[in-house]
Amino acid sequence: MKILKITLAFLTALILASCGEDPQPEPVKLTATPAELNFEAAGGTIELTITSGIKPTVSCGDRWLSLSEVGYQSGKALTLKVTAAENPGTTKRISSIRVIGDKQSLMIPVTQDIAKVELKVDCNSVSFDRFGGTATIKVTSSEQPSAKSEASWCGVEVGSIGNDKVTEVTLSAAANRSAAARSGSVTISCGGTDVSVSVSEDAASISMASTTALTPETVFNAMAPGWNMGNHMDAISNGIASETVWGNAKCTQATFDGIKKAGFKAVRICTTWTGHIGNAPAYRLEDKWLDRVAEIVGYAEKAGLVAIVNTHHDETYWLDISKAYNNTTQNESVKDEIFCVWTQIAQRFSDKGEWLVFESFNEIQDGGWGWSTAFQNNPAAQYKVLNDWNQVFVDAVRGTGGNNATRWLGVPGYAASPGFTITGLVLPKDYTNANRLMVAVHDYDPYNYTLSDPLVRQWGHTADPTLRCSDYDEEGVVAVFNNLKAAYLDKGIPVYLGEMGCSRHQDPDFPYQKYYMEYFCKAAADRLLPMYVWDNGALGVGPEKHGYIDHGTGAYVDDKAKTLIDLMVKAVTTKDPDYTLESVYNSAP
Repeated sequence: MKILKITLAFLTALILASCGEDPQPEPVKLTATPAELNFEAAGGTIELTITSGIKPTVSCGDRWLSLSEVGYQSGKALTLKVTAAENPGTTKRISSIRVIGDKQSLMIPVTQDIAKVELKVDCNSVSFDRFGGTATIKVTSSEQPSAKSEASWCGVEVGSIGNDKVTEVTLSAAANRSAAARSGSVTISCGGTDVSVSVSEDAASISMASTTALTPETVFNAMAPGWNMGNHMDAISNGIASETVWGNAKCTQATFDGIKKAGFKAVRICTTWTGHIGNAPAYRLEDKWLDRVAEIVGYAEKAGLVAIVNTHHDETYWLDISKAYNNTTQNESVKDEIFCVWTQIAQRFSDKGEWLVFESFNEIQDGGWGWSTAFQNNPAAQYKVLNDWNQVFVDAVRGTGGNNATRWLGVPGYAASPGFTITGLVLPKDYTNANRLMVAVHDYDPYNYTLSDPLVRQWGHTADPTLRCSDYDEEGVVAVFNNLKAAYLDKGIPVYLGEMGCSRHQDPDFPYQKYYMEYFCKAAADRLLPMYVWDNGALGVGPEKHGYIDHGTGAYVDDKAKTLIDLMVKAVTTKDPDYTLESVYNSAP
């Protein structure tokens, strides 16, 4: 075999010679010495030798590297100086030098370290008051640090390291709803080194306040009649509340001036916070959204209106009672969020007078509106959760002190239903020597006349029996109000109808809608029940068409809207002794 290989080589050479060609030598292998370059952060120069059969082409595209030729020995080696500029940054530099030789190429890796600095923080301890909040720590480090909180009530957010090797780490503490002070630590880490920052927070504290008791008459005189700015600040899309996403224009001062001119005394600013609440555990509210709510509250103040601010439609998101009533961990998480959110809202408006009212929730229910199997089988479980949530709301607001110590507070029962409220609501413990709480309910009775699809066409004792709800239309409305009166008003506890009204009916049936509006409002007024008409801005007729006032201008949407609002105002404000619920009944169409 060895003899055969030699013979083949000889024959090959002989053939090439017979063709007039000399055998080609093997090309010189392209190599680099050293095979890779590593620079300190300060930079410097390293000599690089490249072996090649021809003078190679050498290039590098990074500006922090420069190449200069030292010498070239033909057919053997090229010597270069590779110089790296100082690395002032906070990340390791990585590059390469490309070499193209005799039918060969080579990539030479180049790295440069970062300057090493001692890991330091500008403070070793941070203290929060009981309301929580944010604090910033400045961290000096060689490269991007990380942070971990060992305190469940204190979150951390790490910014990006700057060229000055400083990183801002933001601590966000939840408001403390416990009577005990809290402490813990945050660990800052970089390059295998740790620094600990201690964190602490004051205990919750609520002082008893002396004040005068709210009476049903006081509340009625201040609030009735009222208007809901619905489908506005409570409009939501893709999990983010947005003022105009459901079609209503941005409200202005003119909106609230128009509401006042129409005869309303109060406005319910329905507000959804979902999409504008930060992460646990602090649940910080977005400044931009809170600022807009505050601006709208300012419109109401300037117009001389009582204003209600609530959490609205959040029950479909973070206030989901269906996930909380049988899950203790989930329920505690919701209570923490309620406390943090309402603490921040209350703090923002702590300087406002009694004309600003806080309402804890809207229509908390498990999605079945009181008719789900889960609720029917064990209503007490969900009643208890909502009662606990209302208590957390009161604790949060009262704990901020100032005007919030005695502010009027509205608390709803389950689904804001009068019946479920009377059965299941336990008024929260207040921190005043006299009652400053109000019960909030909604009443769209009878539902199949006011909201359902299709709508029952007519209402009342003079309506066509085949086109009305029942033979007891008026009696049904009065019965609900009398039940509320007996449960609360007769005991000195104010109640307000936070939502009421009726979808717009066709022209032939409009006389019955006028009668419904006047009768409903007069029956409520006779029992000192302030009523807030639901206005979602929807025009036309049919289910969920509740447009009365243009949300952007404050003008009536049409003459029929003005007619209905005028009847509402008439029912509340008329003092003529001959104007009675019976006289309204007798004037039915």
